[in-house]
Amino acid sequence: MEEPSAEFRRLHPLTFVHYVFLAIVGFVISFFSSTDTGVISTPFLIFAIVYIIIVGPFSIAKYIRFRYYATNDEIVIYYGVFKRVRRNIPSDRIQNVSIQRNLLSRILGTASVKIETAGTASAEGVLAFVGIQEAERLRNLFRTVQTTATIEENGSTLPGFHMPLQRVALAGIYQFSFALIAVVYTLFFQLISLDVIDLDKLGIWLTERFFSGEIVTGSWPIIAATFILPVLIGGWILGFLQYLIRFYNFRMELGPIKIYRKFGLLTIRESTLPYKRVQSFLIRSNPVMRLRRWYRLEIQTLGLESGERGFQPAMPFAKWSEITSLAPQIRPFTLPDTYSNVSRRTIQRYSIRYSLMIAIPLVILFVLWSENALWGFCLLPLAWGISWMQYLCHQWTFHDGNLLIRRRIFSQQFWIVPVERFQAFEITASFFQRRMGLCTLIVDTAGAGNFRYPRIIDLKMDDAKHLFGSLYDAFQKKDRNGAQSSA
Repeated sequence: MEEPSAEFRRLHPLTFVHYVFLAIVGFVISFFSSTDTGVISTPFLIFAIVYIIIVGPFSIAKYIRFRYYATNDEIVIYYGVFKRVRRNIPSDRIQNVSIQRNLLSRILGTASVKIETAGTASAEGVLAFVGIQEAERLRNLFRTVQTTATIEENGSTLPGFHMPLQRVALAGIYQFSFALIAVVYTLFFQLISLDVIDLDKLGIWLTERFFSGEIVTGSWPIIAATFILPVLIGGWILGFLQYLIRFYNFRMELGPIKIYRKFGLLTIRESTLPYKRVQSFLIRSNPVMRLRRWYRLEIQTLGLESGERGFQPAMPFAKWSEITSLAPQIRPFTLPDTYSNVSRRTIQRYSIRYSLMIAIPLVILFVLWSENALWGFCLLPLAWGISWMQYLCHQWTFHDGNLLIRRRIFSQQFWIVPVERFQAFEITASFFQRRMGLCTLIVDTAGAGNFRYPRIIDLKMDDAKHLFGSLYDAFQKKDRNGAQSSA
């Protein structure tokens, strides 16, 4: 293999600080875990020996072996300790150059540069880490003449969306994190299983502490009132902080052929996204946000990192009027005046499903535990009401070359899928759907996720076949027109 020549560049000299940072943290933790007698603990010695003999030399060799070279035509990356690799990425295949800076990078004046193409779900090349000026040079090097201007230079002339601190803080109020609940729940029941916590004694103590000893029996309601409320408040605070850290100073600008985004508090993410990689729009909301007409616009993309699951935030917290005015500039669409509902039989199908989900556990509890479980059947009207709401919230239409789908009650999704982005069409029917003459129409797009994808549930079979034919004919017409334009 050809060795790197003098024209190849090294990573930033402070890159090695990033390599050893976690090792330093590990050394500190292991050192303070030593015994009080002053004798160095065995874990600390093992960690130090492993790092000095294996990890340290490998990190040094990894840094020394890494080289890269970038021109207007390509970027060449040379790396590897045991297996040496030379990777050539033509500049015309580069779709995105992403710059990320975490807190340590900002302190050291470095940045991580990710070079992405449409061919893989992860970055083709990662330069971790280079200087800030070098990162900017690489990003501008692979931009076309129309997109070499930065946001600071032309921000006033380009249409875009910006979230100041006040809006980010307001958006954080609507967020909630279940991570704290999961941690507290796991820790609490782990302590119970180890007999560290006795529920009866805990209930009696709480009763005597907060109710002057008047209520001794029924410990569970007291425990719930004492622990659930702080956990819920903590989950809300954690969700607020996570949102603030992620979307701080969010900014999106629309260039001639690319979207430019920059956001983050501790880790600053800066990237460009070509319009041609945009597959569809997903507008999300919940009942609380919809009361004030707040929504979240996401862009389903092709070829970006799998960690985002194919969805990139475009307008994390925006008014409906802001979305409908800016999103069509990325991919044109218009909103129709009317939508079609799915079959009314969906109410019956969901009512049966939810009724069984309630009845079966209640019957088991009635047989094994107490006849009071039968009071749970009072939830059946609620299940029927939710089924009716799902029918009202699930609508669709094919309008102006776009398939629009609205579904769900609480975490509402509104899909806008251009016909030219269709990849496959699928009609499926479960056992119960077949008994009712219903089916589900699924439209596949490139880069679609495993759990979030556009689909219309509980269409009548005849309506599904008619829509299937209309979509397929429109797709073929667009495909032929595109081929003729290319020719």
